[in-house]
Amino acid sequence: MLKSLSNFTLAVSTLVGTIIGVGMFSLPYAAAISGIIPVIFYLVVLGILVTLLHLMYGEIVLRTSTKHRLAGYAEVYFGSWGKIIGSFIFFVNLYLALLVYLVVGGEFLRIIFSGFLNFSSQVGSIILAIIGFSVVFKGIKLAGWVDFFMVAAIVLLIFSFVFYAFDLASTDNLIKFSSVDSIFFPYGIILFALAGGSAIPEIRSFFKISTKNYSRAIILGTIIPVFVYIVFTLAVVSISGVSTSREAIAGLSDFLGSGFIKYGAVVGFLAVITSFFIIGLNLKNSFQLDFKLSVLVSFVLTVGVPMYLFFSGFSDYIKLISLAGGVMGGLEALLIIFLWLKARKKGTQIPEYSLSLKTGLVFLLAIMFLLGIIYEVIYTI
Repeated sequence: MLKSLSNFTLAVSTLVGTIIGVGMFSLPYAAAISGIIPVIFYLVVLGILVTLLHLMYGEIVLRTSTKHRLAGYAEVYFGSWGKIIGSFIFFVNLYLALLVYLVVGGEFLRIIFSGFLNFSSQVGSIILAIIGFSVVFKGIKLAGWVDFFMVAAIVLLIFSFVFYAFDLASTDNLIKFSSVDSIFFPYGIILFALAGGSAIPEIRSFFKISTKNYSRAIILGTIIPVFVYIVFTLAVVSISGVSTSREAIAGLSDFLGSGFIKYGAVVGFLAVITSFFIIGLNLKNSFQLDFKLSVLVSFVLTVGVPMYLFFSGFSDYIKLISLAGGVMGGLEALLIIFLWLKARKKGTQIPEYSLSLKTGLVFLLAIMFLLGIIYEVIYTI
């Protein structure tokens, strides 16, 4: 019983740690642009839809007798062309995410150590890469326990910040809205902030004997970040209002003092590194399971590509987030939907849970993500 509970806790914390990342720090800025109510609306609605997508992905995993990642499942159910399309979506999406984490995480480390150990954000990114990829090399169990303690620290730090800043909050800042033209601005940012599909196959390994808690872990692990995001966004915007900065932290320094920057950077680094672990691990496992590459080659490819992109100058994290969330995240959602439809017909195993969704509702969901992709392509790229 204790072991089962422990595995369930690790599974939930792994998914929460994968989801809560850099995207959280862009949410207050999105609220300052489009208004707090639209952002909360997006968080709730997209939170429900992403939970549904995660459950679909989990059912695909359970219906397939062989272990894969997204590209491998696309090959199983759609053949060689499916693998090509799935590989493109999978690798571009996760490499973009790792690149965002390297850029922002390096800056967080620079801020944390400034004053007594000064180094550039680029050096901070290298330090982050060493820490993150070391855990990736060790595997899922180590990542799971590290995620558990880091997620607990993130939640504690966020809510202690909310308590500390309560006296400075003003409800007037929450009722200010920008023009209707910006109503769709938060979409890509929020979809990126909620993305955690890369952890779905990973957390399956926590339930080797019984998978009855698998769906519960997926639901809880997706809902917790939504709640944390809403609390964090409300707290930041209620203090800084229209002065909210792009990464949330700098805009608060005028209200909470320069010492808060270090505090916020610690929260930011923890949020970055927990997501970094699982995304890097998922990439490495995909190379091994889906492309039959050796452990060493898989690890080198996992490390090499994002580091190469980083040193090549790809560092505008807002554009990277919009691209990764609205476009690549939307394409991944479409792939998962059609994989789920195929797996229900051609799956080789009876799953421990099965979603009952009308076909019309499923295609309506697909159309919504398609429209989101079109919007982001037009207004972001």
